[in-house]
Amino acid sequence: MELRTRRAGALIAAAFFITVVTQIAYVAMLEGVGIVEGWPLRSTLWTIELFAFAAIAVASLVLMVRDAPRAFIWGALAVSGLLNIVQAGIGLSTFLPMTEAGEQFAPVMGAIVAGAFLFYFLAKALVGLAGIGLGLALFARTGTPLKAVGALSVVAGLIAAAMNMVAIPQGMSWVFEAGATGTIAALTTGIAIWLVTQRAD
Repeated sequence: MELRTRRAGALIAAAFFITVVTQIAYVAMLEGVGIVEGWPLRSTLWTIELFAFAAIAVASLVLMVRDAPRAFIWGALAVSGLLNIVQAGIGLSTFLPMTEAGEQFAPVMGAIVAGAFLFYFLAKALVGLAGIGLGLALFARTGTPLKAVGALSVVAGLIAAAMNMVAIPQGMSWVFEAGATGTIAALTTGIAIWLVTQRAD
């Protein structure tokens, strides 16, 4: 099945919007809830995200081929999708059994969580960088609304990229700040993707 630029862009944008909703739902409903107690909802949200990230990775690889002038942007998004698949997979496959294993495995659990969040931060930083590139592409177009969206994507991308790069060596202490800026960047990047690709083909 041929996946045209406009359809691939719409798929990526929709997948990003889904991850924004799941991130908001996660914070709103699972903040402070233990792994075991919140596992049914937590695992459901992570599974939804897993498929959304897979869609982002595959469709971005398609656009790397179809939109060569912006191959760097689509490559960054493809890698971010793959990294998020890894971090979501770590959470789904290890968090519950490691928690149920008992307190004696707490240090191991801590290391696994920290590793998952390293991938999380790096993926968010790449989304931010892609948002900067897409925002600049929109800002170069005529029309005040497109320039405004482009500027917003650039600013959100800069903040998310910087915050998540700094968060990588800091570990878990910057999770909320880095995650929040990354979620905002995912939203603005998703909008920018849709606007950039909708006139293609």
